[in-house]
Amino acid sequence: MSERRGEIQWLRAVAALEVVAVHSDLATKHIARASILQGWYPTVGGIGVEVFFVVSGFIMCMVASRAPSAGSFMLGRIRRIIPLCVLFTSLAALIHYTSAQYLISPTDITLGTLIRSYLALPQWQFPILGPTWTLEHEMIFYEIVAATLLLGALTRARKLALAALVVALGGLGCWLGPRPEVSVWTFHVASPYMLAFGFGWLLRCCEEGSGGGRVAIAAACLAATSVAVVVGNAWSDHLVLRIGIATLLCAIVLLGRRVLSADCALNRLAWRLGDASFSLYLTHWFILSASGKLAGVAAIPEDLSLLVRLGAILIAVAVGVIAYRVIEVPIEQFLRGGLPGRKPLPQMARP
Repeated sequence: MSERRGEIQWLRAVAALEVVAVHSDLATKHIARASILQGWYPTVGGIGVEVFFVVSGFIMCMVASRAPSAGSFMLGRIRRIIPLCVLFTSLAALIHYTSAQYLISPTDITLGTLIRSYLALPQWQFPILGPTWTLEHEMIFYEIVAATLLLGALTRARKLALAALVVALGGLGCWLGPRPEVSVWTFHVASPYMLAFGFGWLLRCCEEGSGGGRVAIAAACLAATSVAVVVGNAWSDHLVLRIGIATLLCAIVLLGRRVLSADCALNRLAWRLGDASFSLYLTHWFILSASGKLAGVAAIPEDLSLLVRLGAILIAVAVGVIAYRVIEVPIEQFLRGGLPGRKPLPQMARP
């Protein structure tokens, strides 16, 4: 994206902060029994993930349209995700050997688990660094886009066909559900989460289209959502609801492009957090977990748990921003063949 998309940066920032907030129980679990997931919030807790998926679909529609080839598109995605995934997964594996309770789903780390976690390959259990389970779905979506690019340039017809395929895979995932006879690859390729990528892609198609085309796309999204609910079950219906809310939120925020792209202090702060959203997503688990262990050792009283939670969230955000500056940007510059110290492109220009 060569143009400024401040509203996309806002969505990234809010999504990352919501994920950090929903995981903040890690910071208080040793001193308080209360969870942030109370009342109505459990229904949408962690919805930042679905927002990320919708945003990814939107941005990939823009990026793929300019990609010179399927190979260059996929290389860009790998360069963006895998190095940081390998780095922080290695850190999580190292910590695992000192505290086996670190993992979301404690398990022995085998060579196969390590490779799958490094490459964001589908697996039934959580990867070594738990939050990177979302990258398994991201990579499959990228592979579908790359396969479409093998057919040639992304005309509008091909864009809509790809969206139809991805949304259909999401509907199929709602119908299949987590059946024991379904393979791990089928479970990921035909996943309800594909609806989020497809809807995000269609939001971009809607933005590129005219009035009548936009109405048709909106109607198609509503129809696909209805079909997914009809063929699905309680497990998938919950995901479809979350994806629908995330898509609606993204659509509303996209309408505020002019306001959210204006050069003001608040927007600049959101853009910086949007830049750092991937680093924040990968690092926050370490900070929240460490904060919780320190709070427990220090025997901080339960009535201070809210302050501990807020403090841990702020520290996690700060570490995420620092990691972006001192780790993510230099690695990306190196892989792009840039020179150390060269000013990086803003995130909205390099999705």
